[in-house]
Amino acid sequence: MNRIVFILSPLLLLAGCSVSADPQHGVEVLSTYTLDNALKETSGLFCDSNSIYTINDSGNEPELFTLGQDGSLTARVTLDAKNRDWEAITGDDEYFYIGDIGNNAGKHKSLTVYKINRADPVQEAVKRRFTYAGNTPQENAPYAHDYDGEAMTMRDGKLILFSKSWATEQSHVYVLQDIKAKQVLTPFTSVDGLPGVVTGADWNGDTQEFVLVGYRSNALGMFKPFIATVSGDYQLKTVDFLSQFAQVEGVCYGPDGNVWISQESTPYTSAKLAKLKFH
Repeated sequence: MNRIVFILSPLLLLAGCSVSADPQHGVEVLSTYTLDNALKETSGLFCDSNSIYTINDSGNEPELFTLGQDGSLTARVTLDAKNRDWEAITGDDEYFYIGDIGNNAGKHKSLTVYKINRADPVQEAVKRRFTYAGNTPQENAPYAHDYDGEAMTMRDGKLILFSKSWATEQSHVYVLQDIKAKQVLTPFTSVDGLPGVVTGADWNGDTQEFVLVGYRSNALGMFKPFIATVSGDYQLKTVDFLSQFAQVEGVCYGPDGNVWISQESTPYTSAKLAKLKFH
């Protein structure tokens, strides 16, 4: 549960930063649904041609949830994995990949991605552990470092991680090698100009672009979420602010090209699932 610390964190008192992207893409909210109470801390989305999948973050059971396109909870399964701080889910035809990658306080020495067999999700998950190059957890100040992550997606068979960079708000981009059990990550590029921290990502192979979501917050715990598009060479293209929403955590492209987002509950609003259309 991160929102209590957000309310107290002095780092979130920063004034809004400039956005270097082109004019706004234009986003239409097509539908919004309140999620089941079991998903108050939804964190991450993955879409395929049939369903939407989500997870809860730290302090919750290691469960995988399936949603219908009306936001209804249609299935849930307990996985053979540990939920220290689950923050992202993506997948391919054979596997789900769940990122136990949350690190707001900066004190975790290593992080984990779980590889889940989609045909038999209850079998033991395969672990992929990693550390960040240059990370010294004992020196990190909570909510004031760049060694955090909540956004992970699959691109051309590779896992791509976007950092939740509290210190710089410059999202660093990493490739996670599935074949390596343990690895040290070094960013190969960064995304400049984002108006806050990144909490979700997905890749669209048809349009050859990423969609990112995230937010800024203030001392009262009020969120200013955004949705951005990023080119295949990691250049920020567009940014739109999502004034109807709050703590946006997950995003995925649906098979029709529209975008789904999830919102964690806060003291001011319930957990939600919404379908958006870019113009």
